[in-house]
Amino acid sequence: MSSLISGWDIGGAHIKVARSTAEGELLDIIQVACPLWLGIDQLERAIETIFSRLNNQHDITAITMTGELVDIFANRQAGVAGIIACLKQYINEDNIRIYGAEAGWLTPTQAEQQWQCVASRNWQASASLISQHCPAGLFVDIGSTTSDIIPFANNTIITQGYSDLHRQSSRQLLYTGAIRTPLIALTQTAPFNGSLVSLAAEVFATSADCWLLLNQLDPSSIQDNSADGKPWAPQDCASRIARLLGTDATEAELSQWQQLAQWFAEQQINQVTNAMLQVLSACNEIPTDAPIIGAGVGRFIVKLCAQRLNRPYQDFDNILSLNSTEASDHAPAVAVALLAKSKLP
Repeated sequence: MSSLISGWDIGGAHIKVARSTAEGELLDIIQVACPLWLGIDQLERAIETIFSRLNNQHDITAITMTGELVDIFANRQAGVAGIIACLKQYINEDNIRIYGAEAGWLTPTQAEQQWQCVASRNWQASASLISQHCPAGLFVDIGSTTSDIIPFANNTIITQGYSDLHRQSSRQLLYTGAIRTPLIALTQTAPFNGSLVSLAAEVFATSADCWLLLNQLDPSSIQDNSADGKPWAPQDCASRIARLLGTDATEAELSQWQQLAQWFAEQQINQVTNAMLQVLSACNEIPTDAPIIGAGVGRFIVKLCAQRLNRPYQDFDNILSLNSTEASDHAPAVAVALLAKSKLP
């Protein structure tokens, strides 16, 4: 058995992989596009791409997932089983360990039987690892699609439920992200030329368009397609946003579209800040000076929210003394790799 560990976070749009030694030294952290809603063949291609880049098919493979939610699967149980079946085609079953949260590390067969402990538990891996290194705080991971807002105190996660349904009810799971969120999900109106304009109820533009215009994202790091399939260049971002208003980007200077992007950005920051306040309102045991810890490609949003809440901010990788921005970008993959190292024979 290999002494190397690959932590896999299998989502509905991407797979993130973190490769670690048995001593916890991170060797590689990568992300591969995997639009799983298009079919299981997308997962097969992504696995082959990962192997070609990392040559890690013989590693101990620690798995967490959220991809079971995509609509090619009849339900979440079928999704867990389908993803595991696909992995077993490529990886020796004896090398697969699946993160089961409170159920521990599971074999593929156990994971299929205890699927509720496997489905969408990647947030728990990240927050559990952080809580081992920091006594109290609020862990917030903003990815391309969603935000996880996880409080912890006395080195223990505080949650009002583990399923996505319960977590969405408590707002520990918020469906807003830095790249894929339709702007119409943030607000139905926007100011333009001094008027408040009703927006088209279409997925013409997404949150990445705003954050790119505001120079908060690197276009070369985005593996998702834009709403219209065109590049992530500033003028293309402006064109997509203008379409929401029923007009063209040529009707105004780029600076005006950047100002409008700031409007949308403020709506998203407000959504996340309000959710953080709701979560904190249920956790009086967290000191007022406890840090907010940010992860994900959208952690710059977390930092902005922390400033509004007058709380100290730290990146995920700094808490763990990893000094790797990629570790913060892809926290759950790193977390399952580092949590699994204690399970090596």
